[in-house]
Amino acid sequence: METARAAAERARRDAERLEQEAQTGMDHAELLLRASEELAQTSGLEDVRRRLRDLFVGAGKPSYVGLLVADKDELHRIADPDIEHSVEREVLTLPVSAAFPSTRAMREQRAVFVPDREALVAGYSPEAVGFFDRMGFTTVLCLPLWGSRALLGVLAVCWAKRHEVGVTERATLTAASGYIAQAVERALHLDERISVARQLQEAMLTDLPVADPIEISALYEPAAAGDMIGGDWYDAYHLPPASSGGVPGALMVTVGDITGHDMHAATIMGQIRSMLRQATLDHPPYSPATALTALDAACSVLPIEASGTLVHARLDPADDSPDWTLTWSNAGHPPPLIRTPDGRVALLEEHDILLHRDLGPFHRTEARRDLPAGSTLLFYTDGLIEHRGHDIDASLAQLVALLALHGDRPLPELIRRISNRPEDPAPGDDVVVLALRVP
Repeated sequence: METARAAAERARRDAERLEQEAQTGMDHAELLLRASEELAQTSGLEDVRRRLRDLFVGAGKPSYVGLLVADKDELHRIADPDIEHSVEREVLTLPVSAAFPSTRAMREQRAVFVPDREALVAGYSPEAVGFFDRMGFTTVLCLPLWGSRALLGVLAVCWAKRHEVGVTERATLTAASGYIAQAVERALHLDERISVARQLQEAMLTDLPVADPIEISALYEPAAAGDMIGGDWYDAYHLPPASSGGVPGALMVTVGDITGHDMHAATIMGQIRSMLRQATLDHPPYSPATALTALDAACSVLPIEASGTLVHARLDPADDSPDWTLTWSNAGHPPPLIRTPDGRVALLEEHDILLHRDLGPFHRTEARRDLPAGSTLLFYTDGLIEHRGHDIDASLAQLVALLALHGDRPLPELIRRISNRPEDPAPGDDVVVLALRVP
């Protein structure tokens, strides 16, 4: 009887062990499948970090997975942007010479396993021991992340309780780190391209001139999606003095939006901006419509794939009066707004067709409006009024209401108030706002 019971107990334990091994094998296979699928769609380092959060599941799920990226002689921890984990506020940067498991994995270019606190105390610095104690980590496996050309960083897999990492699990985690390394390499390449494009775009947004007595302020806000580089721009510059055909104090302003959300759009934007400046200054007496007509003519013959919208305007002080005159030509752009000192807001709706090289040369028209002293003029791109899930007419009406309510505030504050969009925290388009006030 006892022999039969012992045999039955052994069989039960064997069955449980086999079931656990089978489940562990399924967990490992599922990890590799998720890694291959999830990480193939990442767009930047923050996106990679987000996806790591839910990549590891199952019985051996670590309590924390850290991503550290190499930069010269340092390792930078990529913090999870959505989780307030205590580790994200600790040791954001480590010199590669530091006596930490992650830096050893980087220096020696191999996997580093620390099974418990005793091993950590014996092999690493007091700073590393203190860090792991504060975080509550007992076991850590640090895996180097190899790119196609160099070592990119380290993946730190941490467990709160002592965890035995067997041969199969280590092989699985190593294979998963390969997928992670590919995602990190793509992300670094994309982030570098985006950084260059952003710098290019921002470099072309020159400082606003001192436009005394007119007040002037501007905002450029990039799209929330990191891989979207837009063709939005603003520009403002003084015309030559009266001796050259200009009016003293006359100011040219432009706001435009070249179609596209990539490096090409930003490059075309820079070309169009420079060409429009040249077209304006080459055609005294500096008519906005004449400059836009010249730009159309140039784009119709030059190999520039330019399409988009813009409004090009000129402000002139009136003779013997505190008022000013606005003259503008609109190539399919959202209507500028004028707020008079009494709080009323008007849309400047006069416009021509958009800018497109296939439309050929087009004779542009222009309109004129008096600006009473104290008036506020607002130019903007469509990213300010086009929100996902919102009607554009309703958004424009809301902008009119905001300008009517806050139009007498200092221009930087006014711009902040009208560009604050809590209902759309992740805008999918760039935003440009240019505000001017007649003294």
